[in-house]
Amino acid sequence: MSAPLAINISAAVSFDNKVAGHDGVLQDPSGAVVIKPAAELEIEFYESLILHPSVASVVPKFYGVLELNEQSAITDASGEVHRTTGAERAIALENVAAGFSKPSVIDVKLGRQLWDEQASIEKRKRLDDVAAKTTSGSLCMRIAGMKTWDQDQEDYVVYDKYYGRSFDIKTVKEGIDTFIVKALGTDRRKEVIRRLITGISQIAEALEKEESRMYSASILAVYESDPTAIDEALKEERERPEKSHDSYDESEEEFDEMVSETVEIDGQIVEQVSMFSAREIVVGEDEDDDEKSVCRVKLIDFAHATWTPGEGMDMNALEGVYNLRRLFEELLSEL
Repeated sequence: MSAPLAINISAAVSFDNKVAGHDGVLQDPSGAVVIKPAAELEIEFYESLILHPSVASVVPKFYGVLELNEQSAITDASGEVHRTTGAERAIALENVAAGFSKPSVIDVKLGRQLWDEQASIEKRKRLDDVAAKTTSGSLCMRIAGMKTWDQDQEDYVVYDKYYGRSFDIKTVKEGIDTFIVKALGTDRRKEVIRRLITGISQIAEALEKEESRMYSASILAVYESDPTAIDEALKEERERPEKSHDSYDESEEEFDEMVSETVEIDGQIVEQVSMFSAREIVVGEDEDDDEKSVCRVKLIDFAHATWTPGEGMDMNALEGVYNLRRLFEELLSEL
């Protein structure tokens, strides 16, 4: 196993793969960890994932909580000031885009209803208006932002939230098609899409096993856009020995080392991931962190997420997941 990774917030830099969401998100200098200012509800959600392993398997790894020491801003190593929107704490998460040579990234917001029960009447109306005018209303999903690697220009093309809002139910597949860059060629594009469909299906299966409401959550999908790098990743994958149950058990033990206290969550006594009051967290890296990847698909953004026992599956989010998967399936069938 690699040496532990120290997360020092004073050395953090601006997160360079954010395509949607709020400002103030940072990453540690290694690029392996994202530092995101968070409200209590989102922190509680991540801490409760130990009771919900199906969902935990499809979200970014959660490393712990950093106290911001009542700062209203953080100055990163480059001297740029990042506002923390009043948050007193931040969560340290796996950087889903880490390890790619040229990652293309898309954020797809889920749900027709985008507000939780704590939202004001004004906010509910504003978000309902956005949903009614976009594919959030018709498909329960909307492209919130994306960036793709342009091999000819050797630079990224960035698409903001207004790009996603411009589509309707008939045209949204154009945005999905744009996300999978043509420079990869047909065979690589097909391989990427197949894997994205698998990742989206895993999220669907996880949500189908739980009773929750995840208003305004998103699917974050990342894939390798460099043709040479994607070929190397596929070659490495073919040559990689299959993981045994023993390696899974080792990762469980590694997670146990992070646990520090016994607490009550939803009426159950469980061990909880440590919360760090210092400005530094030390994280043990997984053995496969250095492995090249073709793509990753994760469920993110839980500022308005709660577990709702007895209320059934979250069809508001699931319908969006199903429609996103269908769009990729249709695109694959047309290649």
